[in-house]
Amino acid sequence: MKSGLLLVLSGPAGVGKDTVWKHAAPCLGTFAKATTCTTRAQRAGEKDGTDYFFKSNQEFDALVESDGLLEWAWVHGNRYGVPVSSVRDRLESGDDVVCIIEVQGALKIRALFPDSLLVFLKPPPGRETEILRARIENRGAEDDAQIARRLQTAQWELDQTQFYDYEIINDEVERAAQELCEVISREKARRA
Repeated sequence: MKSGLLLVLSGPAGVGKDTVWKHAAPCLGTFAKATTCTTRAQRAGEKDGTDYFFKSNQEFDALVESDGLLEWAWVHGNRYGVPVSSVRDRLESGDDVVCIIEVQGALKIRALFPDSLLVFLKPPPGRETEILRARIENRGAEDDAQIARRLQTAQWELDQTQFYDYEIINDEVERAAQELCEVISREKARRA
């Protein structure tokens, strides 16, 4: 049986990873989204088990100790990790999986799954910090210190693009989503 395609979509906080994915989803119907675990607080409108699995520090520790996570990292003062069950079993069944995760996690996934497809979503060049700050502030979920931490991390993340297969600039959501669809179509044809 042929293994499914593992797509990793990542980029800095505020770049619009989930928004671009949601707009691209109609043309990427074969993909199941791997739901990530996190210790951060649940934001308004988020659903446990759909957007994230929201875990206490003790629950997250138990997942780490039982090898229940493919990868995990400290990001912006919280822990994030991808459960083994949401990726490996699906891929082995021939299903396509997308992980929408931060850059540290993407690099760990590449080490575990060398055939994974890594796509980096970037803000428009020249105004990266300004655009990311505005998008993060619009969410209304972080205080000034958290925003500053996310922007500092973003500088490092933007320097990691050489480890990715593709870069997509999110200057307009529909255009970026269409480009993501084209990348997937091209890669699936190449790998067939």
